[in-house]
Amino acid sequence: MIEKSLKTLFLIEICEGFAFYGIGAILTLFMVQFLNLNLSFALLIYGVYSGLVYISTLLGGHLCDKYIGSRSLINVGSITMMVGLLLLSYGASLNHPLTPLHSSFLFNMPEIILIISLICVIIGAGFLRVSISSIVSTLYQKDENELESNFTFLNMALNIGAVSASLILGLTIGEGNPLLYKYGFLILASSLIIGIVIYNLFRNKYLINENGEKVGTKPLIKTITKFNEAKDKINETTDKIKESTNKIKENTDKIKLTKIEKNHIKFILIIEVISLIFFIGFEVLDSTLMFFAKDYVLSSITYLPFKVTPEMIKFIEPLGVIIFSPIIIGYFASKKEDYNLVSKIIMGIIVLLISYIIFFVLAIMADNGVTNISIIFIIIMELIRSLSEILVLPIILSIVSKYAPKQYLSRLIGLFYCFLAGAYTLSGFMASFFPDKNNMIIPKLFGIIPVANFKTFSLIFIVMYLVLLLVTFVSKNKIKSLI
Repeated sequence: MIEKSLKTLFLIEICEGFAFYGIGAILTLFMVQFLNLNLSFALLIYGVYSGLVYISTLLGGHLCDKYIGSRSLINVGSITMMVGLLLLSYGASLNHPLTPLHSSFLFNMPEIILIISLICVIIGAGFLRVSISSIVSTLYQKDENELESNFTFLNMALNIGAVSASLILGLTIGEGNPLLYKYGFLILASSLIIGIVIYNLFRNKYLINENGEKVGTKPLIKTITKFNEAKDKINETTDKIKESTNKIKENTDKIKLTKIEKNHIKFILIIEVISLIFFIGFEVLDSTLMFFAKDYVLSSITYLPFKVTPEMIKFIEPLGVIIFSPIIIGYFASKKEDYNLVSKIIMGIIVLLISYIIFFVLAIMADNGVTNISIIFIIIMELIRSLSEILVLPIILSIVSKYAPKQYLSRLIGLFYCFLAGAYTLSGFMASFFPDKNNMIIPKLFGIIPVANFKTFSLIFIVMYLVLLLVTFVSKNKIKSLI
């Protein structure tokens, strides 16, 4: 029955991935082409938006743990996100604003609708992420390998949604027709309606544990409290025992952490700091690559009947996740030696570093005036980058789910997403230094390093990941000693 639970969540994740990553495929283009925002400002907004999505997971984790439970939060998140997309569609249906290129909000009607709708998407997507992760953690917490593979499986579902969205939006909007964005956002909203229907049809039948009990119906802390009460009542034989059970009931939420649990939390925090740095550069490539391809890469492939539009660039990396996830899971399952979680993260850092080295080569070509770079190089780079996501993202979710004290599970998952929030926000800041041929002013990173070309831009991230790799590798034994 648990397998059917996973299949239900898999379908929901496809719908969520379609909507969330579909926004990522067209939001920046929409801001540049429809709202006429400066590219650097649009990339910064996108980074802040992505970061706030993950900050909202902390609120979602708190609600899961203490108030309404993850089961109800899935509906709340889906509906809120759908409302945001419908508002975006409405904003894109208004008359195209005839405004000059600008690098700050003018607060005209389309921009006001953009802000309100993004707030709805931020809250909805954040609630969805943490509630689904919490349910998976509850179902599979006892088996670390199964938990890790199931997070990889659900990550694959998100990427199936992402691939589908990128292809459909690319064919719908084409090279970025401002008049067609309203249909793009409407298509994304439709996917969430499908997800809501699927979830409510099957949640009572399939989202149950081995004992046939519904998962996520009550907050985790209240569930733990009721379990302790039941256990104590069985052993009640004297008034003294009754008094002690009342004290346990009163202080359930204030259980002191053991030394082992404290070390586990330290371990989780260290891994989450590593993930923050990892996902800064990971997301920078994701948000800027389609603009690089738009100006410097040939959009046609021999024997392909259509051009690869900027939106379609977004589907390559998630396609890689879909292709390679079963291979990676099977590889580690077949190996006799134990690849510990920290070693897998180190592998992920190495793979992402390779992606940036390839981008560095392409950057040199672009700086030298080459505008017909083969898209095959972009495809190879993005497929390699997908391997880094498989090696890092499910592993970190598995670490949090495995080692977090149960009464803090959803909040620590939410905290992980807050670290992602920091990564995405910083990625927006870093992406704003992406060389723009329409911008005559050379930006300086931290007011010191002039980022005048693509070579400098890519070299910054190569140095960053070399340092991260060295520090993580040297410290891996100390990190592992915490568990």
